[in-house]
Amino acid sequence: MPGNPRWTWGDEPFSYQKLCYLIPMVVFLTVVALALFGDEWLPKSNFLNVLVVALMGGIAYLFFLKVVWRLLPASKRDRIPYNRQEAENLKGDVRSVRDFCRVVFSRA
Repeated sequence: MPGNPRWTWGDEPFSYQKLCYLIPMVVFLTVVALALFGDEWLPKSNFLNVLVVALMGGIAYLFFLKVVWRLLPASKRDRIPYNRQEAENLKGDVRSVRDFCRVVFSRA
């Protein structure tokens, strides 16, 4: 097939930015799970439901992408590649979600 090869999630190396792409999915799944127990807090219009959930996901994404990154101590930020370019240049020693959790939740 002509053109660029098809992109897959596994083609990109691990980076903080790639991890943040999962945040809107987590928000969506949380809202769906909460709606099973009662959705009185959601608007009655389907359009507004989608808009509210999309805004919540977008705000959570930007919060984790910008604010949480800056709140991490510099010693931990130096070990985590922020975007694809830094990951391809092999910045830091974090290469997976498991490594990321070890770095973030370690005391040192």
